[in-house]
Amino acid sequence: MSAGPSGKSDKNPRKKSFMEKYREYLEQQKRAASAAKKEESLQKKAGSGKEKETPAEEAVADTSEEVEVPQKKKTREEKQQEHLVRIEKTLIACGLGIATGIIAFLVISPAQVEGLNSYTILALLIMIAGIVVQRHIFMLLRLGSQKMGAKDWLYQGFMTFAFWFISWTLLLTQGA
Repeated sequence: MSAGPSGKSDKNPRKKSFMEKYREYLEQQKRAASAAKKEESLQKKAGSGKEKETPAEEAVADTSEEVEVPQKKKTREEKQQEHLVRIEKTLIACGLGIATGIIAFLVISPAQVEGLNSYTILALLIMIAGIVVQRHIFMLLRLGSQKMGAKDWLYQGFMTFAFWFISWTLLLTQGA
């Protein structure tokens, strides 16, 4: 055997990456699911099915249920509706950010804000309360807060923080 560019012998050909192994696994699952469907359709056509399945056949049948989840294509109206819901969520985050900035300005006088002290932490807590209130507003307006993941909440929190920071800063520098 000849030595490769790295000086190692080619005993092991290129190892498969994780994604290649995963793709092969998915292909095996698809083949098993299609074989189980064919067998099931043949049993229905024959009119007499087996009374008991072996554990291996049951496992193949179970995987076919998990793999075979067809995604229906969304209509134009459904896409527009989802887009409007996302816009509403963003507007709520922006509005709450501005509202919490105004509340922080009203609760804490500009003379008390000097660096990081208890008053600035209070302003941060007011902003965090605005993020928490969003979930309840989403539930009241039925905007699907249960479907939102960590990434969605991170976005909502950032939008609230950004608008809180901008509005509070503008209000604090108004008299300067």
